[in-house]
Amino acid sequence: MATFDKLPSGRWRAQVRRKGQTASRSFRLKSEAEAWAVEAESNISRGKSVDAVRVDAATTFGFIIDLHIRDLAEVGKPLLRSKAYTLEKLKSDLGAERLAGLTRERQKKPLRR
Repeated sequence: MATFDKLPSGRWRAQVRRKGQTASRSFRLKSEAEAWAVEAESNISRGKSVDAVRVDAATTFGFIIDLHIRDLAEVGKPLLRSKAYTLEKLKSDLGAERLAGLTRERQKKPLRR
């Protein structure tokens, strides 16, 4: 069952509790929150992750790095120097690789230093 709360900022928070799992997310419109809650409940019922980002075979590692940076910015966590450098280095070395091509055994080319 989903619950909806209007936040002081004017946004709507949807919370879903089902089969021992809890997920919440905030939205600008209540209709967006309701649509997300229906999908989240459906995913939980089917044993899928609620907040998983769907990626296709053409998705690159660089896209995932950018997605992570945007997620951090959305929750108000700035990138510090060390993490920013590491992510940029990973993006320059592996950013063009498709996710399907990244395996533990991957030995195409060594990372540049």
